[in-house]
Amino acid sequence: MRKELFTLIAFLMLMGTVFAVVYTQEKDDVVKGNIDYKLSYTYNMKNSGPLNLTKVTIRLAQVKSWEPVQRVRDFKAQTPANFSTTDEYENSYLWYEYEDFKVNQSVSLRFDVNLSLPILDYTNLKFPKIEPGDDLLYRQFMTYNPIADNLDPGIQKLAAELASSGDDLEFVYNAYNFSSTYIKYKLLTQIRGAKFALLNGYGDCDEYTSMFIALLRARNIGAIEHTAWLADFAPGFVTTDAGAAAHAYPMFYIPGYGVLPVDPTRGSTSLFNNWLKTDEKRITLTRGPDQPYRRLTYRWIPKENYSNPLIVSNYTIAIDSQVIEYFSQIRQALIFTIFAVPLYFVVYSSLKGRQAKKLREEKLKKMLEPQQK
Repeated sequence: MRKELFTLIAFLMLMGTVFAVVYTQEKDDVVKGNIDYKLSYTYNMKNSGPLNLTKVTIRLAQVKSWEPVQRVRDFKAQTPANFSTTDEYENSYLWYEYEDFKVNQSVSLRFDVNLSLPILDYTNLKFPKIEPGDDLLYRQFMTYNPIADNLDPGIQKLAAELASSGDDLEFVYNAYNFSSTYIKYKLLTQIRGAKFALLNGYGDCDEYTSMFIALLRARNIGAIEHTAWLADFAPGFVTTDAGAAAHAYPMFYIPGYGVLPVDPTRGSTSLFNNWLKTDEKRITLTRGPDQPYRRLTYRWIPKENYSNPLIVSNYTIAIDSQVIEYFSQIRQALIFTIFAVPLYFVVYSSLKGRQAKKLREEKLKKMLEPQQK
């Protein structure tokens, strides 16, 4: 029995050492876990009158993979689109067109998606010095946008002050910190942009995002806006994009390294947890300035004594299932082994104890047999 106990202790010590090595290596690989979702999103539109529509065009973003923050395993449109397109930012869109859309006519479009959100943590990595690049992704991330006006003198002056140390990654963090803490959240009816936020000190996710982007581009560091659903997704969760799910956040780009996530809007309430990290709360739809994930256009023939047609639309997201794995497969195998071996030892000891008890009883029985005669 003592031999088996020593063997078990030695095994656990060995497995603990292996686990520590694997954990350290995985920390360098930044992936901490994975969230798998099965979900659907639906777009409903109705012509409530009083006029028929001569043409209706619906453009909806197709949920797709965006490395490194999102991977789509399966996508299905319940109603086939008339056609699909991909733009210069690699956004994928499904287009639906209808002629002679009558009063009280409606359409419902549903899309089913299986996707994964890797849980990432880049905060412990050492990045190379950021240099301007000439590749396609860098040019995309540096496309001028007046909403994130990096040429504004106020933005230029602030960027120079935040870059006092000369370290590019430190500057990126300073820009993130400033955007998260300087701007006070206030929901706006339209996008005002970085200059407005700098002058007034408030805005919503578009202003947090445009401020961060403008500051980075002022120092030749590529950054770009992404649109997303943002919510505490869980099985049974249902919401509309008007119900606090619509969100904007930036990612920035280091040539030779890759695309990295930050979220200064959420950083205003939890600074560390939204710096170079991802979680299960954000599903990305499009990339680029002024790239909405849904767009509706329609035409009608004006008539005297009639008002304009009333068009009602709504966009709903529903979560069917969620599976969260915080460890990689190799780490799960190690954990299983670490816990399984002691259990095996307990079962083995129990069975061996029963066998020993049975042998003792048989031996005692044999010893008592002569006395019984």
